[in-house]
Amino acid sequence: MNAANTAKSRGTILRAPDTTPGILFVNGQQHNFTLERVWKSPVAPAANQAVDVEFDAAGHIASITVVDSQLINKEKLAQFSGVAQERGKEAAKLAQKGIGALAARMGAIPLGAAVVVLIAWFFLTAVSVPGATFTYWDFLGIDFAHGLGLGGSSHGIFALIGILAIAAPFAAPFIPHPLAKYLNASPLAFVLLAYLVFRWDISSAFKDAGDFGKMAKRELLDSISFSYGYYILLIASLVLAAFALKSKPVAAASH
Repeated sequence: MNAANTAKSRGTILRAPDTTPGILFVNGQQHNFTLERVWKSPVAPAANQAVDVEFDAAGHIASITVVDSQLINKEKLAQFSGVAQERGKEAAKLAQKGIGALAARMGAIPLGAAVVVLIAWFFLTAVSVPGATFTYWDFLGIDFAHGLGLGGSSHGIFALIGILAIAAPFAAPFIPHPLAKYLNASPLAFVLLAYLVFRWDISSAFKDAGDFGKMAKRELLDSISFSYGYYILLIASLVLAAFALKSKPVAAASH
């Protein structure tokens, strides 16, 4: 039969033919079919089988061919990939709009500095001791007030205050108060306060140990060193604090 007079569509067998014709669902319609002259595959028809169906110019079934399962899987994977790409593009556009809106309120440099603070806080090595390294977040969970305190890590109220401190610069542009801009300095204020608390905890741990305590305190302090992540955090916090002093109040900037 001339290919120009046929049209191929994807269908599904609802019922295989036996003593009665089978039922094929294609293009939103059900069609009865038999094997004679139209069945083109070496395998027997079965329910739920995916098939390619060709119709002649009169709309009658001209041929039925079983679709290879690997081809079906490839088609489904390609369809899924296409949907995922479209959803990914939509999500990227929404994220870009959100970041653009936030950058318009915060300023590109303060926004970048705030993001660097987050990265340095949770992911970069901030403190090193012999045999171990800690991110700044892990460092906040160390209890130096009990001996060496390097065995465990448990975050308390002070560490949670730190989370609020690094989140504050993102909230500052949305608070309509002239003093809200100073929230950009909260990461720096917390980092400096945390250093004082760190020194205080170590001093408290050895204050009643006499000369031995002083020696142990000095050894502990000598064994602890601040790494690159801490300095990146400190610099990014300084940048935010500098913009807090230069920025206009949010309420004035919005008019």
